Amino acid sequence: MASILRIERLNYAIGGALTVAAAVTQPRNIALGVAIGVALTCLNFNILRRLITKWTVAAAKGEQSSAPMLMLPKMVGLMGAVALAILFLPIDPIAFIIGYSIFILSIVIDTTFAALRPATDDSNG
Repeated sequence: MASILRIERLNYAIGGALTVAAAVTQPRNIALGVAIGVALTCLNFNILRRLITKWTVAAAKGEQSSAPMLMLPKMVGLMGAVALAILFLPIDPIAFIIGYSIFILSIVIDTTFAALRPATDDSNG
C-alpha cells in the first residue's frame, strides 16, 4: 500500500513540475495538452489506489469487495475522457500523451528506489 501511495505522490510532483515547465516554455495547445494529460493520469491513479486499497482491505478480512466490479466502469470512463479530450479540446495529442505518461516515470522511480533501499532483517536468529 505504501508503494502505490508513493507512486501517486510522485505523479503529483512530476506532473506539477512538467505542467509548469510546459506552461512557461510551450505554446498554449501543448501546455494545455500536458496539463490535461497530467490531470487525467493523476485522477485515474487516485481512483485506482482507492479501489485497490478497498479491495485489499476486504480481502485481508476475508470479505467480498465490490472494487473489482468497479474497475470496468473506471476504465470505460477513462477511455471516454481521453477520447473527449483528444477530439474536442484544443490540445496537442502528443503533449497529452506525454502528460498522461508520467505515471510510468513515477513507477520506474519508485521501483528503482525500492530496489536500492537496504533490506530490513526482522529475524532474531
